[in-house]
Amino acid sequence: MAQERYILHFKGDLPLPAEDLQLIQAKTQLIDASQKALLVELNAEEDPDELAGQLAGWTVSKESHYPIPTTRPTVRKPPEP
Repeated sequence: MAQERYILHFKGDLPLPAEDLQLIQAKTQLIDASQKALLVELNAEEDPDELAGQLAGWTVSKESHYPIPTTRPTVRKPPEP
């Protein structure tokens, strides 16, 4: 099964609600956690908006990857022969 990664960010005050964490652990696979954010994997067939609707005070966004820019010098115009 294909997995997609999502970031769940809590907008309320700490500590994180225990019932929300139980729901998240039941529906997803927890990859990483910080104080107010969780990185989770969902099956591709599951709807992340459905999970977001069950979690008041949380935002759900898909994980993004950005390529690392190269620092190697490049030749703008090659010398003429």
